[in-house]
Parts: sequence; C-alpha cells; structure tokens
Amino acid sequence: MVVILTRIQRATLVDLLDQIIPNEDGMPGAGEISAGYIESVVLVSPRTSHIILDILEATETAAHAHHSKPFSDLVHSAKKSSLKMVEDQDRELFDAFVRLVYSGYYTNSAVINRLGPTARKPQPEGFPISPLDPLIVENVRALGPRYRET
Repeated sequence: MVVILTRIQRATLVDLLDQIIPNEDGMPGAGEISAGYIESVVLVSPRTSHIILDILEATETAAHAHHSKPFSDLVHSAKKSSLKMVEDQDRELFDAFVRLVYSGYYTNSAVINRLGPTARKPQPEGFPISPLDPLIVENVRALGPRYRET
C-alpha cells in the first residue's frame, strides 16, 4: 500500500473534514466518513494530490500564523477562523477541496442509508426552488445591455 500522508497530515485531514461536515443531527462527521476516500483520491491524479496537500499546508500555515499552534491542537472556534482564512486566501483551492469532501461523504453508503430512500440530488431534479423575484435584478436590468447590436 502506498502511503502519501504522514500521521500528522492524516490527523489534520480528519479535523479539517470535520470542520467542513461536522458530526451533528445524527449524521456522522466527514472525518469519520471521508478520510479514507480523500486519502485514496490523492493517488488518482497529480491535480487531486496537489489539492489535498496544498489545503493541508495552507491550513497548518494559517493555524501557526494566527494561533501559534498546529491545526489539530486548536479549539473549535480557532479551527473555524483558520479555515476561513484559508478560504479567503485561495477560494479556488478551498472550493476544489470542498467538492472532494462532498464527493466522498455523499457517496458513502452509511450516509446514503441515513439520508434514506427519499434523498436525492439538490438540483436539477431535487428540491423545489422558489420563483425568481424580479426585484433582485432590477438594478442590473436598469444598466441596459453591455454588448453591441450587430
């Protein structure tokens, strides 16, 4: 078996996953459910590997810079603030990581079983969306077209 993450990185990963999807409302946290999936996708492609390794490094850097401790040693509120700093510094990296977390979590059979047979994708077949309120785009419409007629 190929091992990419160190013991410390693995512990940070579990804590990080639990910040993205915590253990609440009878649902398991992502640290419990998705850690194995995340570790396995590290081996899939260099891009995926960079996402995981870069988010771990950014998280540790933010924790040390603002709290002078490793991420895993922080209290919950400090973990949240450190993660928010990572998100603010590199939104693209953070979003890519969150997509991987959701993929691992919501495809896990334990999560699917707990959600039950009525669980479905949020969109486009999923839950109803309220109709568009035209007032929220009124200012944009007032600007007029931003293109040339041909």
